[in-house]
Amino acid sequence: MSPARAAAPVLLAVLAAACGRSAPAPTPAPEGPTPAPPVAGEIAPEPGLAITLVPNLPGVEGDDLPDLARREVEILEAEKGRLRLRWTGQVRVEAPDSARRREDWVRARANAPRGATPEPTVPAVYERKEVSGTLFFPDFGRATEFLLPGLWPEGSVTIPGATSLWISANALAELKGGGRASVPLATSAPALREPAATFLKRAIDLAVRAPADRPGLWTAGPAARFGLVVDGAEASVTTLGARDWFAGYAVLDGGGPPLVLAALPQQASTTPADPLAPALRSLLGYRIAEIARSKAAR
Repeated sequence: MSPARAAAPVLLAVLAAACGRSAPAPTPAPEGPTPAPPVAGEIAPEPGLAITLVPNLPGVEGDDLPDLARREVEILEAEKGRLRLRWTGQVRVEAPDSARRREDWVRARANAPRGATPEPTVPAVYERKEVSGTLFFPDFGRATEFLLPGLWPEGSVTIPGATSLWISANALAELKGGGRASVPLATSAPALREPAATFLKRAIDLAVRAPADRPGLWTAGPAARFGLVVDGAEASVTTLGARDWFAGYAVLDGGGPPLVLAALPQQASTTPADPLAPALRSLLGYRIAEIARSKAAR
C-alpha cells in the first residue's frame, strides 16, 4: 500500500473526531474598571454637609493637587431661603523675618558704592497661613446671581442678592425646558477676593464688546456622568452641562437642589484674546472633589 493510501484512513478518523467535538469556550474579555455606583438621595444644602473644592485644571487629577489648593466647606445654616457656610484653607505667604531680610538686602544694594561686589541674593522663605471665612447669603432661596467660590472673601461677610455652589431650581428647570437660563455671575458683593475679582471684571468688559457673548445667560449642554467621592466612597452622579460666555459648568441633575459641581473658565471664541485667561482658569475654576453628608441625609 502506498504511503498516501495508508494515511487516508488516519486523516478521515481525525476529521470525524473533530466534527463530533464541541468548540472550545471563548476566552472572556478582560473586564474594565467597575463603574462607580450612583449616589442614593439628594445632595441638598443642610447643616453638617461638608464639601471639598479643588481647582479645575484640565488633565490634572485631584490627587495630584497640593493641599494648599484645597478648600474645605461646611454648611452651617440652610433654612427659610438663607444659607450660611464656613470655608477654610491654606495659603503660602512670605515669613515676616524673610521679608525684613530681603528689604535690608534691597536697601544695602541700593546704597552700595559703585563698583562694589554685590551681596548674594537673599532667597525668600515661605510659610503656610490658615485662611477662613463665614459667609451669609440672606437671599439664597431667590437670588439669581452666582458667586464663584474663587471670589469668596475672608472673615465674616454678608453677601446679599447672590447664591453660591447651588443655583435655583427655576434656573435648572429653564435649562432643561428651554435650553437657557439667566444666571449672572456676582461681582458686586463686598470684599471679594483679589486679584480674582479684578480679573473677572476685566473678562466681563471683554465679553460685553462681543455681541454673541451675552453675560449672564447659561445655555444647556449634554448630560454626562460626574465622578467624585461621596460619604467616603467613589460615586457617580448625573449632571447637565451648561455654558456661558465665561465657563463651562456641570450641574447636578438628581431631582434635588441643583449643585454646581464644576466650573471651568474658557476662552470665548468671539472675544479678543485675554492674557488673563490662564489666571482666571487657576483662580476661578473649581471642581467638587468630595462630599460628606450628615448621617440623617444618607
